[in-house]
Amino acid sequence: MKKTFAPTLAVLAVALTLCACGDADTADASVTSTQEAGDASLNATVAKIDEVSTAYNLIEKAGLKDPFDGAGAYTVFLPDNQAFAKLPKEDLELLGTEEGRPELIAILRRHIAVGAITREDLEAALDANGGSIQLASVADQPIDIRRVDGEVRIGSGDDAPKLTKLAVPASNGVVYVIDGMIPPGN
Repeated sequence: MKKTFAPTLAVLAVALTLCACGDADTADASVTSTQEAGDASLNATVAKIDEVSTAYNLIEKAGLKDPFDGAGAYTVFLPDNQAFAKLPKEDLELLGTEEGRPELIAILRRHIAVGAITREDLEAALDANGGSIQLASVADQPIDIRRVDGEVRIGSGDDAPKLTKLAVPASNGVVYVIDGMIPPGN
């Protein structure tokens, strides 16, 4: 049974705040607390990640950088460059135009969860909920996250994208790189 992550997120946010007062050496070296990395917005953080340069270029061409600089905190699961390379060339080019902007917005909405969720918090929530959680998203449907054979998958189905080892904190969220796109309907 899947559980919505919102109540767990509130508890984990308090725990993360309390843990931030402790010894920083005990934290997972692969992900730094967003409180420690407060100097770069999601937009600036995404711009620095080579593995998601295609997504960043599309966001920039479509004029969608402002929401990533906003005051809200988000967890963004961005498909890597290889995921975008699997799209037909004309579809990829269309996403960066004014005409393709609504489709790009729909794609991005499926990849953005509400709140800043570190890798540690994500793993703890999966552990606490039997390996399956749902995150509130900015789209109409929550984002399913589950652990399958030791890998964290985003969305449902056997071909759901996996988290890569890259999770980068920002001042207003966290950027995760995934190896595919979350399909509509999750």
